Amino acid sequence: MQRNYNYIYSNLVEKESDLIGHIAYSLYKKSKIEYIEKQKADGKDVSDTDLIPFNNFSSSDSSIESYKIKAELIVQGFIDNVLEEELENYKEQAVNQQAQILQNIINPLTTGFWKSVWAGFVSAFIFALFLAVIAFIIQFNGSTININVNKVENP
Repeated sequence: MQRNYNYIYSNLVEKESDLIGHIAYSLYKKSKIEYIEKQKADGKDVSDTDLIPFNNFSSSDSSIESYKIKAELIVQGFIDNVLEEELENYKEQAVNQQAQILQNIINPLTTGFWKSVWAGFVSAFIFALFLAVIAFIIQFNGSTININVNKVENP
């Protein structure tokens, strides 16, 4: 018995790198498997002759166009998902980089601030110690410092 071949592959796939065509062909194969499984579920033994109506329908221009449109939608959905994920990754990287930049700016400011506070504290302590030494020397020598404050009257 001669097999009835359906040449739909060449109608759907234009060249080996045709992604849309290959996806469309896989959609055709899925439809064919569903058709065969339905026939078997109804208790029918499926032969090549039984597939002629399915092959005629699936080879029609409208069916071929339908497979291609569905394939394009699948590819477009895939591209949309990939682009959305990449956009989220870029947003996350931008936020992380911005946080790192701010951290790099703030760290020297806060570190420099506390260094300045400690330097001020140490210099104030040294100045107070210096004044205490001078006061001790003056006191030890018996010298006194007189400060005259005269009240000026208004004319």
